[in-house]
Amino acid sequence: MNKKISLGAAIAYMAIVAAVVFCLTMFYSENRYNSMYNNIIEREREYALLSEIDQYARSHYAGEMEEEELRAGIASGYISGLGDPYARFLTDREYEAYQQTEGQRYVGIGVVTDLDVDGYIRVRTVYPQSPAASAQMQAGDLIVSVDGTAATKDNYTELVGSFRGAAGTKVTLVYRRDTEEMTVELTRREIDTPTITTTMLDNIAYLRFSSITGNTSQHLETAIRQANQNGAAALIFDIRGIESDNVTVIGSMLDTLLGKMTIVYQEDASGVSRELMTSDESEVDLPMVVLADSTTVGTTELFAQALRDTGKARTVGEKTFGKGTQQTFYKLKNGSAVYLTVARYAGPSGETYDQVGVPADYEVAYPAEMDKTATMGDPEYDSQLRRAMEIASTAVKTDAEASSSNS
Repeated sequence: MNKKISLGAAIAYMAIVAAVVFCLTMFYSENRYNSMYNNIIEREREYALLSEIDQYARSHYAGEMEEEELRAGIASGYISGLGDPYARFLTDREYEAYQQTEGQRYVGIGVVTDLDVDGYIRVRTVYPQSPAASAQMQAGDLIVSVDGTAATKDNYTELVGSFRGAAGTKVTLVYRRDTEEMTVELTRREIDTPTITTTMLDNIAYLRFSSITGNTSQHLETAIRQANQNGAAALIFDIRGIESDNVTVIGSMLDTLLGKMTIVYQEDASGVSRELMTSDESEVDLPMVVLADSTTVGTTELFAQALRDTGKARTVGEKTFGKGTQQTFYKLKNGSAVYLTVARYAGPSGETYDQVGVPADYEVAYPAEMDKTATMGDPEYDSQLRRAMEIASTAVKTDAEASSSNS
């Protein structure tokens, strides 16, 4: 039986609904207003503080004020106040130099570097047949100035970026070897930059990475084909000393090695985790070992974690650095840019390695008395590599025995 309600009851019901909607709207609007008001008040306090400092500085500072440097310093101070260890502000010149390093075609002098503890630019690798190699530069050399500008911790990114540029242009370096300083003028040119070198150690293919570039995933596929042609029974990936923020290339490398699965997760600023990259069904079916240490940084750590998470490889050496975050550049109107942390990465297990690093399944310290630059990759001196070879050989024997028992 259908029940009818009176017109008065219907009007009363509609009035109640309208009242509830009005109250909820007012509550939301008031909260939103209060939040916006509080933000405005906080910003006014910040601007008032900055204005007060500026007034005192302009009235009483005894030195000369450079407006461009002052603006850059204010921006850098703001970014520093975020507490983000990887965030930074780049001037228009610094950002332009950075962008020149991002192309896949390398035009430069042919060196891979890192920051020395004293602020100099330490040469880690010299590419064969490069301008640096022609000038007799060597791994371990310390670059102390570039085009007359002294190398410091603060200008490392800018100076290293200036190694690249238009083909045919020149750059003057002063570099130190032992106690001797030498000056060279190098002409930038296009260089074929190998990022993986493959050495057969008996029946084990030892793949040593020099850097991660846009072409490294193709280099890996080539190296694995060569290893198979040479009869490799196991693979050792040496990513010690390698720093990367290129998740796309690392994901492509993992896609080559792993079967169908989610290989990379990403957690955004709100804490929401999502699948970022998956792999197809094809995979490499050989025992694998990853050599890593505390100088393995960024998405290179993700490479180690993914292979470890899936049981595809064992890790040897030391715990990695623990940088599992993603940073993004935002270009500003005046050509400068800010670099901010926007997300965290995790491997197939869903657990992030950020701030904790990827542990070594087999911890082996590098001999303190050894010059790492000169001896890394030589089994006679490199104890971490020797241990990796032992583990790979054991895995090969285990697989052979299992295959024999099943046949």
